[in-house]
Amino acid sequence: MKSLFMSDWIIKFLFVLFAVSVVPFVGAASAQENAISKSAAPGAVLVLSNSDRSPGVGFATFYVRSSDFSPGTLIDPKQLVEIQWSTTYYPDSIRENVKLCYSRPFSSEETCRNIYPNSFGTLHDFNIQAFGNGSRVIIYHEVYGGTPRYTRPSGVDSVTFKYRS
Repeated sequence: MKSLFMSDWIIKFLFVLFAVSVVPFVGAASAQENAISKSAAPGAVLVLSNSDRSPGVGFATFYVRSSDFSPGTLIDPKQLVEIQWSTTYYPDSIRENVKLCYSRPFSSEETCRNIYPNSFGTLHDFNIQAFGNGSRVIIYHEVYGGTPRYTRPSGVDSVTFKYRS
């Protein structure tokens, strides 16, 4: 009779041990990657001088909104995986500097990285910052000189926020 009791206890112990060891993997397996893509043309720029002191600035703003997320997932915690970007350029300018700036949800504080006009790439620099509804990216184009003084971009800027939820 005692051996039957011991085997019951061992089976229960092994079951509990198995259940406890599987729980962390269930959470990891349910995390999935998602993406939010947005495009916009930066504004036309009036460049008053060819000097480095007064560039014209055109920019495109990309907001993450609640409608960008699947229904029922808005309050779930999200982790930014990367930001893919693609930029246009101002073909009539003499020189152009471009930077991509990220803002945490509903924050006016920006963290910026220099990128290149008329190119594309991926940034992982903002992954440690909060991400979700209210996050924002702005791509700034500082345009120096050129003819005509009022210059327009040749296309659109775009970003893709890749995140895990």
